[in-house]
Amino acid sequence: MGKLGRSIEDTSTIEAELSVPGMTVQVGTYDWDPSTETTQCLSDHTLALLLSPRHRYSQGNFATTDSRASFGDIGDMLFVPADTPFHSRSSGGPIRFVRCCYQPAWFENLTGLGHEWSAETLRNCIDIRDARLHEAMMRLAHEVLAPGFGVEALAVGIGMMTAIDLARHIRSLGPQPETIAGGLAPWQLRRIVSYIDGHPGVTGNVQELAALCGISCRHLRRLFKHTTKQTLHAYGRDAWVAKAKSLLCDTEQPLKEIASLMGFNDPGSFSAAFRRATGDAPRTFRQQFAKGGFVARVALKPGLHRKGWPEKNVSGEANTPR
Repeated sequence: MGKLGRSIEDTSTIEAELSVPGMTVQVGTYDWDPSTETTQCLSDHTLALLLSPRHRYSQGNFATTDSRASFGDIGDMLFVPADTPFHSRSSGGPIRFVRCCYQPAWFENLTGLGHEWSAETLRNCIDIRDARLHEAMMRLAHEVLAPGFGVEALAVGIGMMTAIDLARHIRSLGPQPETIAGGLAPWQLRRIVSYIDGHPGVTGNVQELAALCGISCRHLRRLFKHTTKQTLHAYGRDAWVAKAKSLLCDTEQPLKEIASLMGFNDPGSFSAAFRRATGDAPRTFRQQFAKGGFVARVALKPGLHRKGWPEKNVSGEANTPR
């Protein structure tokens, strides 16, 4: 049985880092010790997204006084508020991540969120499922590892957008009225989100979603847009594109298998839909974002730091990191 609640320092290996006003974006790896339950208390609000497959199991909780409290499964994306002890345990092994570390004063000034976190909200923060946040974090990872023109300004913009979308998501986790005036009831919205998350590529099955909510298809479309300010089609598209990008980035699965997982009959249909949604073909995206394949293509600028990567060779191409 592992030791309980051992406090640890951050022992992550940082590949690349970008610091801009109010936040720092890092891409790195962490080798998780399977023998020990650990406790960390971060000084910054930290949003992290896995860039590699999950461990067989990884669990955590935010119990501030009892490290033996109930653990929940950690998802691909989690948020750890500043100065909030986070207990975790895992089957162990290396993981790769991108994380945004927000300075507390800057984050609170932008979002209005600070030191008050309900137990229910904290429980939900260990498995954040939001297609827009996933997309933004992937873009930040790319900008840090393969910076282009105006990288600092772009990172500031994406970072602010991410913080605001995160604040919206967190607020949606708090207590809500039993029904939303002119919109979907919370239980209906949860069913829709859960169904789309578990059935990528079936966003056109409005009939089944309407049946889950006990309303007509027309009523569902109208209420969903009123509640989320986004069409059901757009939400479903963003969700499957985020999943497809994760598979292209984090795995070596053939396009045929990914197309099938996304609910497409053939790779050609998947490629066409992916290109319409993102502007890139899946193969092009995979070349840019494939696991371990992030390579800087321009000289680093002030505020951008790359750790553990060799200089470019005489041909001008970046050497492969060892």
